[in-house]
Amino acid sequence: MRHRIGTSLAVITVSLLASPLQAQSHASGATTTGALFDPTQPSPAVPSVLPSAVRHTTLPLDEYYRRKQELRQRAPVSIGPPGLEVLDLLNLGRAPSSLPLQPLALSPSTSFEGIQQTLLTPPDPDLAAGPSDIVMVVNSSVARYSKDGQQTSLMTLQQWFSNIVPAICPHGIGACRFLDPSIRYDSLHGRFLLSAFSEDALTLKTYFVLSVSNSAAYDEGWKNWALEGSLNGTTQTVFEADFPRAGYDNNAVYLTANMFDVSSNVLQYAKIRILKKSELYNPATTTLTFQDIWNLKNEDNSIATSISPIQLRGQPGAGVPSGILVNASDAAAATYLTLWRIDNPTSATPAATRATLKNIWSYDLPALVPQKGSALKIDPGDTRILRAIVRNGILYTARNTGYTTGASTVTYDRIDLASSKVTLQARQVNGNFFFPAFDIPASQGPGNALPNKLITGTSTDASGALTYLGISEVKAGEDAFEAGSRWGDYFGGTIDPVQGGLWTYGEYAKPRNTASGRWGTWAAYFPMSTSPQFTDVLNSNPFYDFINVLRLWSITTGCKTGQYCPTDNVTRGQMAVFVIRALLGDNFTAPTTPAFTDVPATHPFFNYIQKLKDLGITSGCTATTFCPDDPVTRGQMAAFVIRGKIRSLYDGDTFPFPSTAFFTDVPTTHPFFGFIQEMRDLGVTNGCTATTYCPDANVTREQMAAFIVRAFLN
Repeated sequence: MRHRIGTSLAVITVSLLASPLQAQSHASGATTTGALFDPTQPSPAVPSVLPSAVRHTTLPLDEYYRRKQELRQRAPVSIGPPGLEVLDLLNLGRAPSSLPLQPLALSPSTSFEGIQQTLLTPPDPDLAAGPSDIVMVVNSSVARYSKDGQQTSLMTLQQWFSNIVPAICPHGIGACRFLDPSIRYDSLHGRFLLSAFSEDALTLKTYFVLSVSNSAAYDEGWKNWALEGSLNGTTQTVFEADFPRAGYDNNAVYLTANMFDVSSNVLQYAKIRILKKSELYNPATTTLTFQDIWNLKNEDNSIATSISPIQLRGQPGAGVPSGILVNASDAAAATYLTLWRIDNPTSATPAATRATLKNIWSYDLPALVPQKGSALKIDPGDTRILRAIVRNGILYTARNTGYTTGASTVTYDRIDLASSKVTLQARQVNGNFFFPAFDIPASQGPGNALPNKLITGTSTDASGALTYLGISEVKAGEDAFEAGSRWGDYFGGTIDPVQGGLWTYGEYAKPRNTASGRWGTWAAYFPMSTSPQFTDVLNSNPFYDFINVLRLWSITTGCKTGQYCPTDNVTRGQMAVFVIRALLGDNFTAPTTPAFTDVPATHPFFNYIQKLKDLGITSGCTATTFCPDDPVTRGQMAAFVIRGKIRSLYDGDTFPFPSTAFFTDVPTTHPFFGFIQEMRDLGVTNGCTATTYCPDANVTREQMAAFIVRAFLN
């Protein structure tokens, strides 16, 4: 059970349209189809899953395959080991200024088998990492794993969503198909988001189905929602949804899909559905409202398809506008991406503004992929953007592409949101690559670069020779795959919210059963890796990486030249600097009239303390003073961190938290009980011992590093 607390406590060419596009349409809608769900309780038995729905393509099938065949296939010979080609648009005409950094360990520390072969092919694997749980999905199933790879739960999507089936599939659960699942962990606010689309096999009516955890833990309950896909607001259409995607920023969750005519299977438009986090993340919500935007066009007047919403990582207030989405083009030899900004996304009148990012590498559909041991080539899909990550005002994308020099590859783009410019592109070379397992760790730091672990699906080994279908650097394929030509739509990649490394998840070809191909899935974890930033912080220090990450993002410059002073206590004034820089960086405005009598305008931390008060994160140590030189206790720190972390979602100090005490020294009567409970639930702290939190102990600078990185940067 979770209680609520309510206690007051002390470049390129860019085309920008300045106003919303006239072609787009907008409408409001709502659903009351929601039901609480407990995945730890037995689920009803369901009949065998029906065959998967017809796959839609945004292009006519004959055109789709004609263009794939026209790209020159890579000869299956060794032409050198795979690598990365980088185009640095900030330094055009010179050598790239920043090749990939090494923010991740070279080898995974954990690697294990995921969900096994199910009735559906392809599996479309995805995963999310919470503080304690790994949740994996494939096209028919969802499973929970511990972080050492032990599976503790497995059920079908039909079982998971069985409590809303009567509303979405009137012909019964046997006629209900759940497809294209994705799973996200919103580390900003501690929620898992499981999304998919459902289809009644008899009526062909589709729904967005969305399951939201009640907390950061898998076993504290979820709520399932169904949102009719054919509705534009409250207006009924005869269109069905395909390839649903989910993303989030600090205030909203965004669902997108391509919409097709039910009878002709012809693409009509792409849709963006906007949900308020304040409603969606509240289990007591009975009516979930939404805003729809559709009929979006690229600058060349083509339909904007497969629009990808972003996942927001770290420093949510630092140069991050709301409502960022992006799409690639379906055109042959395309030279642009389209960036969308949703103005006022949580209002009743959101609108999309377009920026066209031009003069990038000319790209096309990726070619069919050859594989060892079979003449059957594998279809890696189209040019859609498969991962879109925003960190500190920079958008990173990963997408399948085809080039004359690389018929099937993955391209990465780095886009500066402040200027709407692509600053760097990179693509895998000397091989066949598809479906990126991609994210940006905090250890990446700022800069015009990419992380060193760009994991993808592949049919190329480390020498550049043709091999079986597998996962680069993680799991080699074991046999040829001959169960149809599709290999899927995406892989999974995500940042661990506690330790900060990269989790990857994808599929590989297993030994054949008679003549049929079999797939398996595999997960791996690449820990965070940093270089030393201070002479007094050795790599044996358990806080080593966290301290180095703080320096990378300029949240600290140390206590003196070249040193961090890890065991020194943190004062309340220093705390204000840590928290505000973690939230906003140094680019913010603060009230100029002093809020506290003991913090004059001449105080070195004046602006940070003023902003802390302005954001409602502190009310001072008394009614008129802040006590900037006093040490911060671990109890006080919990209040500062949680207020800063959830301020965009909850009003004041009213927020849900686990009601059963985690720590023996923090009873329910403790004035900081709710804050400390939420710190533990979100994985920001594990306590000072296995059973205690030490709320009255002072916070040291090394402890502060872990609190800040876990709460605001991971």
